Amino acid sequence: MKSKEIRLYLYKIWVLCLKDMKLYYFKGPTVVMGVLMPLFIWLTFVVGKGFSFTESLPMLIALASFFTSSSITPIVMPWEARQKTLEMLLSMPITIYIVLLGTALASSLFGVFISSVLVVIGLILNVIPRNLISLALGIAISSSCYSFMGLLFSAIPSDIPANAVMLSSAVRLPLIFISGVFIPLSDLPSYVRPLAFISPLTYFSDLINYSYSYDSLLNPLTDIVVLFFLTIISMVLALVANKRTLMRRL
Repeated sequence: MKSKEIRLYLYKIWVLCLKDMKLYYFKGPTVVMGVLMPLFIWLTFVVGKGFSFTESLPMLIALASFFTSSSITPIVMPWEARQKTLEMLLSMPITIYIVLLGTALASSLFGVFISSVLVVIGLILNVIPRNLISLALGIAISSSCYSFMGLLFSAIPSDIPANAVMLSSAVRLPLIFISGVFIPLSDLPSYVRPLAFISPLTYFSDLINYSYSYDSLLNPLTDIVVLFFLTIISMVLALVANKRTLMRRL
């Protein structure tokens, strides 16, 4: 592709990203599943264990990134199909990949924004990360990974957003309990521990622990590399799956 064609391709993705931001950032499922859900889960755990804000902020950032970044992508395709706007989008000079990448970008930026707000709140309250670079890289890469993971759930050929939300919740909720967010990986039963290493949340949780306290199970570079490859895998699977079910939506 020529540089002009690449710029046009990226511009189309950005325009669709802005459209999804305006339409879906404040939708009910996005607010409930993306903002309130991680907040209530975190509050329940912190109050129950008596942790301080300083100790528990990394948990909250990990949860917020995971839930917010994967809250928009499951609902966009079903919602567009239900509103009969998907046909209109595809009648324009854009491809289904541009639509999906625009949605993923909007969801990723939502996760980055909410996570960054929490980091800033921590700075105001004197909870300062020891390695800001690893924290920033972790938030950016994990947000992209989780958004594509959410996009994979949207591939079910349904025009009911609740179906995709229920499916994504059935996967996301168990992951937070096996990924080292609340329970250290070393304390997990031996038959559960291998499952933790196929969860992208495990690597971000480990990386964020390193960023705030240098207390991590894996090397931070390993966390970043694995997150990057999981992002690529999730992206390919999401794009292929959504394209295969596209005609069953129209």
